[in-house]
Amino acid sequence: MPNVVVAGGVIQCSHGSRIQFSSGASQLQVSGSGAITSGMEAGLSFASGTPPCTGKPPAHSPCTSSPATAGVSTLLTVGGAGVLLSSAQGLCVNFSDPSAKWSIASPGETLLSVAS
Repeated sequence: MPNVVVAGGVIQCSHGSRIQFSSGASQLQVSGSGAITSGMEAGLSFASGTPPCTGKPPAHSPCTSSPATAGVSTLLTVGGAGVLLSSAQGLCVNFSDPSAKWSIASPGETLLSVAS
């Protein structure tokens, strides 16, 4: 079973840039870190990631995350929004690489797992 993603978890674009979730839903915490719910992953710019995303030549545009297309729990929700799981993934908006995707590199915890 995949783990729940929490604040401190890491999302990665297909170009290797990583961003850490800084905060999550305070209503559900694992070891003091709030869970990341569906929607919190959308609109993140990998331009400020480590290393910064530059996409592909010649345009070198950075990735921006779109809503998850997989890996959102249907059993565990906060305020009606499903919790992101370590299996979560989705597409990125990137003009130089329309096939760009994102995935969870680290859920930020290993205590709570749930079926998707």
